[in-house]
Amino acid sequence: MKKIAFATLGCKLNQYETQGMIEQVENFYEVSNFMQPNDVYVINSCAVTAKAAKESRHLVKKALSLNKNARVIYTGCDSYLEEDFGKNVVVLGNIYKQNLHKALRLSKNDIADYTKTYTIDYALKGYYKKSRAFVKIQEGCNNHCTYCIIPKLRGRERDKDEFLIIEELTRLSLAGFSEIVLTGTNIGSYRNIKKLLIKINASNIKSRIRISSIEPMYIDEEFLDIISDGNFAKHLHIPLQSGDDKILRLMGRDYTVSEYEKIVNLCDKKGIFTGTDIIVGFFQEDDESFKKTKNFIENIPLVYGHIFSYSKRPHTAAVNIKSNLERGPKVRNRNTILKNLFDRKFRLKMQGIVGSRVEFVTESTVIEKNNQKFYKAISSQYFPVLVKEHKKGIVAKTVKSFDGEYAYT
Repeated sequence: MKKIAFATLGCKLNQYETQGMIEQVENFYEVSNFMQPNDVYVINSCAVTAKAAKESRHLVKKALSLNKNARVIYTGCDSYLEEDFGKNVVVLGNIYKQNLHKALRLSKNDIADYTKTYTIDYALKGYYKKSRAFVKIQEGCNNHCTYCIIPKLRGRERDKDEFLIIEELTRLSLAGFSEIVLTGTNIGSYRNIKKLLIKINASNIKSRIRISSIEPMYIDEEFLDIISDGNFAKHLHIPLQSGDDKILRLMGRDYTVSEYEKIVNLCDKKGIFTGTDIIVGFFQEDDESFKKTKNFIENIPLVYGHIFSYSKRPHTAAVNIKSNLERGPKVRNRNTILKNLFDRKFRLKMQGIVGSRVEFVTESTVIEKNNQKFYKAISSQYFPVLVKEHKKGIVAKTVKSFDGEYAYT
């Protein structure tokens, strides 16, 4: 039996789609480790930043170095930006993730526009060597953030039918996945996200349901009531991008810092931990603008933060902005300042968790600390917990200590 290997870069949506590809071929190929010689390599690429695109393309060279005669399928978002890798590499748009058998027969690249606009009418059976599962509920984005290339690559918004989502969640829950993550390109735009969540909660699905990144425009008090009262993880990742209204307008973001603050404060009152994304070094971000962002983050109850340095992406409105763009050490320093700020905020929040009873799901990852072996677990609020026993299902225990990185029960 021939060997096939997969590499997935970027978002949870890509992870979901890779699993779909595995299910299509697992009866015909031996699914193998990417970092060893294989007959076929499938690279599910990412293009959200220049760094992600570079890492995706590097894997093509890595695959061919492991087996120069291997067949390489290069798909995912960066496939639409790449020209030609040459012999043995076929560059294919996202539609081919739903028909990998056809992709394996093709010898010519295909990244035409139609490959971005496929329907979402399939559901997964399980997850290959994963302790958590993902369910894709929608695809595409109609927003016009000036820095973001994803709408260009993922196409217009379209939704998966509710009955397919419930069916998939139920099947994965019965298969033993204690936590399932709802994912998509822009999940808040789902035709009626609140109605969907209410239906999920009424479906008697035993697994904990986590919502992946959701934009602030789709969150209100009713939405948060559903999350806080239902069988959902008490955590939301809500991208902010900047704490300065001037920069938000330039980014094409459809909210103000005041509106964002109200959402995060409501989350905090309802016991929901919040994380966010911040872009530093965008156009017109001077010292005063960055100070506004830093002070804003410092004074609202955000717990987690992913910090990105802005990089120009093709096919975005921002590449045409004629304005100041800081680069180099100044941007890297701002990045470090915000990372350190979020580290402090996380440690402070966790100090208040010690002594509280929390629910967590144990993963298969083993971590060594102080010459002891622990299993890593993820709490409902998304902070990492180290436990001595691997128990299935949702486990509830009291947090006894926190070492600055992990909680212990």
